[in-house]
Formats: sequence, structure tokens, C-alpha cells
Amino acid sequence: MLVGEFSEEEVKAAIWGCDSSKSPGSDGFNFEFIKSCWDILKEDVVLAVKDFAGYGSWPRGSNASFLCLIPKVENPQQLGEFRPISLVGCLYKIISNALSLRLKKVIGKIIHDRQ
Repeated sequence: MLVGEFSEEEVKAAIWGCDSSKSPGSDGFNFEFIKSCWDILKEDVVLAVKDFAGYGSWPRGSNASFLCLIPKVENPQQLGEFRPISLVGCLYKIISNALSLRLKKVIGKIIHDRQ
């Protein structure tokens, strides 16, 4: 079950489990866009997830992320006066969320409650 092919329903559940109001990732898209255009994008998104699951690799540069420093105060002078956020592409988040949803189903059988 953990290594089986992803269904469209699993990919959609992974997307709908992500916050739509977050800032766009390095690809320029956020989940509000993907959800609102799901009927148009679903074939390509599902194909990308299946392709990753089948080959276990990404095309070079497609999982690039950027670190952005957001000032907490006006005129920040020290590193502690910034809040770092990571701008990660949506496909990376979709795949990691889909994998975590699968793992969530069996984690109780793999790891004992006391651990």
C-alpha cells in the first residue's frame, strides 16, 4: 500500500489538506490557484505525482526552494529580527503530503504507542 500507484483521489486529498492562503512557492503558484483550477490541472498534477512515485526522482531544478527573510520590525539590524520562510514548490508539498497521508494509515502498526 505504501509503494502503490497514487490515485487521483489521494492526490486531491493531499492538495485539499494544504492551506490555500500560504504564499506562493518557488514555482509561483499557491494551493488556492491549484484548487480553483483543479478540473484543468488535475491530469498534469496526478501524472507528475505518479511519475515521481514510479521513478523516484525529480527533473533537475524542479524541487528548488528559496529562503526568504521577512522583517519582524521596521529597519531590522540583526538576524533575529527576521522571520525566515521557505518557498517550496507546490508539487513537492503535494507529494510529501500524499506520502504522509499513506504513512498515517499504518504508523500505528509500525511504531508502538509507547514509542
